[in-house]
Amino acid sequence: MSSKVWNFFFELYKFRYALSQLVFQQLILRYRRTALGYLWTLLSPLLMMSVMAVVFSSLFKSDLKTFAVFLFGGMIPWTYFSSVVAQSSSSLINNEGMIKKVYIPKGIFPLSIALGLLIDSLFSFVALFFIILAVGGTLSLGLLFLPVSFLLLFLFSFGVGLILSIATVFFRDFQHITTIALQGLFFLTPILYQPGLIDGKLGLLVSLNPVTPYIALFRAPLVDGSFPDIHILIQTTAISIVTVLIGLLIFLSQEKKFIFRM
Repeated sequence: MSSKVWNFFFELYKFRYALSQLVFQQLILRYRRTALGYLWTLLSPLLMMSVMAVVFSSLFKSDLKTFAVFLFGGMIPWTYFSSVVAQSSSSLINNEGMIKKVYIPKGIFPLSIALGLLIDSLFSFVALFFIILAVGGTLSLGLLFLPVSFLLLFLFSFGVGLILSIATVFFRDFQHITTIALQGLFFLTPILYQPGLIDGKLGLLVSLNPVTPYIALFRAPLVDGSFPDIHILIQTTAISIVTVLIGLLIFLSQEKKFIFRM
């Protein structure tokens, strides 16, 4: 199996031009023929998070500026993760025509989505970061850790995307199940509230939620101005590596079979 994993990455490198074209196509076609074009990458999350900050700061009776920074720190990783998972689940089905016509590494499709959305997320983060500074955020050395946060989140999201892309080919209902599951998972992820705020069985579910430590990975530099706790770093690193490995093993074991289910 290790030889298959190495061959997987070798083929991705061999088809790097095709990968770059798929990523570029995502970035260009998403906002083609819109008046503001790629500016929507910056405006969409900014407007959405601004509305959420105003509404939920009022509901929770929190200071708007403080809650806005807190919310942005949670929404940045959640938006990326949920987008990758949702779009990767149908990535193979949506490219059925290309897969059947020419030979191309199948893993290139979920990978192109994860990379394209990562670029989107980085652009959005730059815009949101200036908003965070404007409403009370601070510059700190902890911000230097954010590239590591994005890398670990990318690996985790890509691993989940690999698994769901295969699962959806064999069980098409996964497209709809994934959408519903993400909606439920949003409320079990400490985006709108502190992790320790909920106790009992729901609190246990929040603590077992694999996305929860990634929220802390971003909030520490953005909200607290510090480096993440070492236990959080170890936990997210382990989750990312294990998820990618499991995703690769499942994907490679089914790669030659799913073509007959399309």
